[in-house]
Amino acid sequence: MPFTPYRLMTAEQATVALEEFLAERPAAWSRLRARISAEGLDPDAMLDGSPASLTPLWRWITGHRAELEGYAAPGVPVLPREQWPSWARHTMTRARPPSETTAVLVDGLVSYLAIVLITGAPTARWGLGSPEDPGHHLHHHPVLTGNGHQVFVPTLPMGGLLRIQRREKSLHDTELEQYAAGVMADLRTGPKPVLPPGDSPVVVVAEPDGFDIGVNPVIAARGSALVDLMALKLAGLHGIDSVLRRGPDALQVLAPTWHADDLERWLNDWMKAHGPFIR
Repeated sequence: MPFTPYRLMTAEQATVALEEFLAERPAAWSRLRARISAEGLDPDAMLDGSPASLTPLWRWITGHRAELEGYAAPGVPVLPREQWPSWARHTMTRARPPSETTAVLVDGLVSYLAIVLITGAPTARWGLGSPEDPGHHLHHHPVLTGNGHQVFVPTLPMGGLLRIQRREKSLHDTELEQYAAGVMADLRTGPKPVLPPGDSPVVVVAEPDGFDIGVNPVIAARGSALVDLMALKLAGLHGIDSVLRRGPDALQVLAPTWHADDLERWLNDWMKAHGPFIR
């Protein structure tokens, strides 16, 4: 898609841009985890889905300040605009070209911040910002909505990056954590959906060409972030050849050496450990 600002898009263009933004989230999250692992840290321990985890994550990200400054750092190659994350292409008209590290860290932060927000505000939904008000600053942006509020998730990560690029004091250590806690409170509507006692979060059915994974509707209704995270973690296990996301409540897994009962047990244990809505 061209570099049209969100506010100048038609409704059709904005819908395509929303789909593009959401399609980028799992890969951005995966790249962030890979970078954390490459530096000798445990992404599972570091990224537990809580607002508090954003504080050490931001501290770790700003430890790469020289690369985050983009072309201001000698010898650091920068990305052409067509390779920027879509949210950056459609908003950051005056930013310095980011380095590859910047794209990995900041876009990964956007994905992880979305996971934190959805975990804490499970009734929030993705949509277009203020579609009926062209004058609104979030008109046609991809936003999380809930309880009358709308949030453009890249706003604070983008602001922190721009301050670093200008060699200014950036976000303080706990700013993202405090922001996430406030946004979650704004977005929550009603009680968190929970699974009735005895219901399984995930059901596995063996098929001739693999396994069909059915996700409980209560979980699928929360949005894609939690299931995306589960799929990424599953894909990294020994003996898992492929994981295909077939829909909001369905995965297809190719794992010739796994038994259906073992796969179902792993998936349910993982979901119970990461799904605060499960009794």
